[in-house]
Amino acid sequence: MSSETTNPKSGRKAKTLDEEIAAQREKLRKLEERQREQQRKERERNQKAVMELIKTERLDAVPSDLWREAMPKIKALLIVDAAKPAEPAKPVQTAPDGAATAEASQ
Repeated sequence: MSSETTNPKSGRKAKTLDEEIAAQREKLRKLEERQREQQRKERERNQKAVMELIKTERLDAVPSDLWREAMPKIKALLIVDAAKPAEPAKPVQTAPDGAATAEASQ
């Protein structure tokens, strides 16, 4: 047995740096693929949960044009900028101001 081709500790052939880099790249590729799959599954679970919540609250009967109009406000309430610390969402006003805009849009 040649000591140049085997690792004395494990008895395996020593890998070249290029082979190790290729193996690590393949491992990274598989991990990234696994991560994408987990993210996709989580998105699907979230979509199902949101749709179930909308149905439970009977918001699925709201016409799409009203959803479209309200979407900027809904986004503003739900989306938290990652750079800022999380702040509690401010309650939506249901005072006459909100009623006037709803009447004007009909």
